[in-house]
Amino acid sequence: MQIIIKEYDKRDQEQIKDLFDLSFEKEGLLSIVKSSSFKFAYSAIAEDKLVGVVFGWSSSFHPYCTYFKILSNPLYALSGVVEKLLSKVESLETIDSPLQTSIWETSIHLKNVYEKSEFKEIRRTYMPILQVADFKEELVPFSEKDHMLKTLSEISSSNELMEKLVLLVKRNYEETHKANPVVVTGLEEWKNLVLANDVIVKGSFVFLDTCGNDILAYSFLHESEDEHSYELGWCGSSSS
Repeated sequence: MQIIIKEYDKRDQEQIKDLFDLSFEKEGLLSIVKSSSFKFAYSAIAEDKLVGVVFGWSSSFHPYCTYFKILSNPLYALSGVVEKLLSKVESLETIDSPLQTSIWETSIHLKNVYEKSEFKEIRRTYMPILQVADFKEELVPFSEKDHMLKTLSEISSSNELMEKLVLLVKRNYEETHKANPVVVTGLEEWKNLVLANDVIVKGSFVFLDTCGNDILAYSFLHESEDEHSYELGWCGSSSS
């Protein structure tokens, strides 16, 4: 079967919904094509049917790699759709940084293709859904006399504690993203990330030491795209 790779055309959107459904991806990915971070997009056509697509984009926060995502119809897996799209991306002379993508654990074919092309796994992300109604009240395993648990809202007015929190968040994030470093930026920019518009300051917590001077751990809660859900964001602790 002949697979034709061509530049993505807006007319392909008429067929692309099926690819999103088959790949368990959200159609919000299409917004990349209209954004300033967009780099490339190609379609795979077989018998006048859209059987695969690849999008590529950059990130101002992680500027040292090129992100891409391949979606394909699993019925055409043996026709080399993914391989041809990946080969097209790798041949682009405009790409001068490492390629990075993400896949679902169940995407065995994609995983095999990437490994054969010498891609390396650098991170696994687990996304459980926790039903708050199922939680039982439990005893906190520490005495409130010995440690302090405060909301992000409570410490945001303290310049000293906020600076310590931002430094800790920055250090932990940079340490866990050495394979794909972040852009060099100042503490004020990191503070804006910690206090992002979608963060719920009264539902985000900071664990302090006995004197309330040092930050031991943190956990941030965020608004979600889903009306009845919240999202856990950055969580971390000090080296101690």
